[in-house]
Amino acid sequence: MSKNNKANQKQKTSNTPTPTKLATTNTTNNNEKKPNNWGIWVVLAITFVIFYTCVNNQFVNWDDEDNFIKNPFLKSFDFESIKNIFTQTILGNYNPLPIFTFAIERAISGTLNPKLMHFDNILLHLFCTFFAYKILLELKLSNKAALIGAMIFGIHPMRVESVAWVTERKDVLFGAFFLPAVWLYIKDTLAEKRTRSLLIFILFIFALFSKIQAVSLPLTFLAIDYYFGRPWKLNLITEKIHYFLASLIIGLVGVYFLGQNNSLSEAQTNFNIIDRLFIGNYSYFNYIVKFIFPYQMSPLYPYPGSLSVEFYLSALLLIPYCYFCYKWYKNGNKALIFGLLFFTVNIMFLLQVLGAGQGFLADRFTYIPYLGLIFLVGYFYDWVAKYQNSKLSILNIVMGIYLVVFAFMTNVQCKIWENGETLWTHVLKYYQNATTPWQNLGQYYRENKLYDKALPNINKAISLKPSASLYNSRGKIYFDSNKRDLAIQDYNAGIQLGDKNPKTLGEIHVNRGAALASTGQLDQAIIDFNEGLTLDPTQLNGYSNRGLYHFQTRQYEKAIADQTSYLKINPLNYEMYYERAISKAAMGRYPEAIQDFDIAIEHVKNKPFFYYERGRSHQALGNSTAAQRDFDTAKSMGFTPPAN
Repeated sequence: MSKNNKANQKQKTSNTPTPTKLATTNTTNNNEKKPNNWGIWVVLAITFVIFYTCVNNQFVNWDDEDNFIKNPFLKSFDFESIKNIFTQTILGNYNPLPIFTFAIERAISGTLNPKLMHFDNILLHLFCTFFAYKILLELKLSNKAALIGAMIFGIHPMRVESVAWVTERKDVLFGAFFLPAVWLYIKDTLAEKRTRSLLIFILFIFALFSKIQAVSLPLTFLAIDYYFGRPWKLNLITEKIHYFLASLIIGLVGVYFLGQNNSLSEAQTNFNIIDRLFIGNYSYFNYIVKFIFPYQMSPLYPYPGSLSVEFYLSALLLIPYCYFCYKWYKNGNKALIFGLLFFTVNIMFLLQVLGAGQGFLADRFTYIPYLGLIFLVGYFYDWVAKYQNSKLSILNIVMGIYLVVFAFMTNVQCKIWENGETLWTHVLKYYQNATTPWQNLGQYYRENKLYDKALPNINKAISLKPSASLYNSRGKIYFDSNKRDLAIQDYNAGIQLGDKNPKTLGEIHVNRGAALASTGQLDQAIIDFNEGLTLDPTQLNGYSNRGLYHFQTRQYEKAIADQTSYLKINPLNYEMYYERAISKAAMGRYPEAIQDFDIAIEHVKNKPFFYYERGRSHQALGNSTAAQRDFDTAKSMGFTPPAN
């Protein structure tokens, strides 16, 4: 008799088995073999209602700007823009598919519509919730247990960051491919066929293009193989070799791009590899605790200056944890091991052992991993229903209260993402000594021209830990407030402090150049523009400002060169075509100028002086009819030409 059959026999002879002795069997009651489909629609409706408040949220000043607000490749939905979306990274992350969906939304509505984008995030989350339910059913949970699991997946407060933050479209989109792939793999495994292999692999590729976290899919498949008792042979690996290769390639590419963006080096400051192992261990158990009780949820969990005692004490949890896992494995308790395996393989690459970003924890990291723990909840529910039926009513009441509390917490958490002010004010409830929330709150106020509110926040951040980036932020506040001398002082301080990231220093030099130019110090300004563009050749403001300087000093050839460099990086800023047209016209290159005027006028509306300047170029070429037509158009739009 096999080990599994022995375990099942032992199971049958026990009067009141414990969850640790329950083997992997279908615990569905006889009268519940066919799921009631209406139940999942109720779950989806409740989830939709709870998250609907997010539709009225604005964008937030945390990566939204880079991903879609100022992303030049979203301004036009054409082949060139789509090519750039799939060949460029954002902040060191290669996730082109979410950016592509932003481009589609912008093309549909004609602008960035926060209501539409938030609504689509909710729809994607509902899709993922539906497939979480389907997976739980295929894992042999009863319909009631699967519905409870789907409800937890749908409304757990730790879902909010993935749904309410538009930039985190990555989570709900990669989940929309990852979860169907898991569901299809389970169905193939149960049927002992591989008829859906191509479709599953295509879903996997889409998931990888949505978020690098999808690299865990082949390991998830191995966990499923274990759960359903597939013999542990080499073929379990070889049949998935293409999945592992794709994961390896995308993983290495992701690490490379993060390194290029300095995201890895920034995160590893002050911590050696031993420290990072403790951070990873602490994070692992912290996520488990937050699954049971999601306490102190924050959009940002900044790294501490040094590790406190709880990071080291958390290592003690490994001893009993590993002991129980070993006992469950030896006893053939595959369901328990599978639930923890699913959670572990999907969270382990996100434990910041190889750190990236500004935080050592993130609620969004749990979007897929929690399905493993959700399975364990459903598994326990079925065990009680089968072997402790007298206690089922009590469990139902407890689960009901638990879900109501989750629903309330989730609804409250959604409001935290209303805008940059609510977001960073919430973070500051827990992390007063971190510079990022103070800086970002100050930037939010600056962007809304609330300079009196912006300045104290940046000052607080500087008092905590001065940096080139912070002096740059305060310099921009002073510049916008027409306090140019104070702005220059802060830019000087930022440059003197220095920064590992050449992009940061490049921006500061360009900003100081703009401040110097505004005070008439053109000779010094051009030095800063040149230095800024040397440090960061992608600095668009550098090309724009230097081009303006060259135009004002009548160095038109150089102005055209800068404007052309700008357009190579951002070909969708159509006002820059107008700037280049003016430079070309100043050199007498009227036919070329008219070509640029045509592009600018085609894409930028309500700019009467565009028509007027094009008319002047037509006039210079002797095209009096075309010139008069442009002059009349400009006049009809309210433009008054100069007296001459």
